[in-house]
Amino acid sequence: MQMSTVMASSNSTSEMAVSYKDDRSLVNELVREVLDGNESALETLYKRLYNQLCHLSMRVVRTREAAEEIVNDVFNKLWTRRSEINLTGSPKSYLFVSVRNQSLDYLRKYKKEQFNEDIDEVGFSLSNDQDPHDIATFNELYDKIQEGIGQLPPQCQRIFKMSREEGLKYKEIAAELGISIKTVETQMGRALKTLREYVF
Repeated sequence: MQMSTVMASSNSTSEMAVSYKDDRSLVNELVREVLDGNESALETLYKRLYNQLCHLSMRVVRTREAAEEIVNDVFNKLWTRRSEINLTGSPKSYLFVSVRNQSLDYLRKYKKEQFNEDIDEVGFSLSNDQDPHDIATFNELYDKIQEGIGQLPPQCQRIFKMSREEGLKYKEIAAELGISIKTVETQMGRALKTLREYVF
């Protein structure tokens, strides 16, 4: 079922009291109702989480268009494959993890060519006032990148950090380390290749 069809059924949306439920409990209940075939619950869930899930996806894929496509696809799969889904944990977590995984798949398939430019930003700076679920959802990717950096040879690691963390230009790195610009370029190329293979 396309989300446009779901959104068109607004007249049948079920009203749910929230005064005695926290957000997670409500979302969990909505997901369970969706899995039971309640189309109105799907619409309510979509409206409630759409922007938040798009925001999470955009932290990975960087474009609103791609994020919206991913989130819509996750909701479509939730509905069309509901009979195949067997939840073993939090229903809300299922949605967030699904969006996270599909966003990472998008990167693996379509964003490798931008890795050189984006690797220093993929770990995102999450502030303390962010939804804890946001942080948990994307910590895995950040940790993977940090692990990959730790696997680099000492000089390669140092050059990479000087470029990505300190923001130095290749010419500045070469001057500080007493090496040629060509050596810096070669080491950065190796670092990015290693991280691509390690992360993806």
